[in-house]
Amino acid sequence: MNERELFRFCACCPNPCRRAIPADLAAQRESETPSALSMIALAVIDGELAFDAPVRLALARTEAAHACRAACPYDLDIASAIDTFLLRKGLTDEPAR
Repeated sequence: MNERELFRFCACCPNPCRRAIPADLAAQRESETPSALSMIALAVIDGELAFDAPVRLALARTEAAHACRAACPYDLDIASAIDTFLLRKGLTDEPAR
């Protein structure tokens, strides 16, 4: 599964992993769930969203996604994929494909 397929799969998932986000986690925002981060990354990959400072900041908020990792029924590690995506995008000006 390539990067785009991984993010698309997560973005379209019904999000059963959300239950794994601890109630005491400071970040309790929909925009920080794995599916939301995947949708943002997809928009960047598809050229629908600029990879600017606000987008980088949004994608850097992976604490909730890391907390969901063990609960993913498809065994996807979206937080690590987002971290890799950010690193790669930060090192190149090429479009993410």
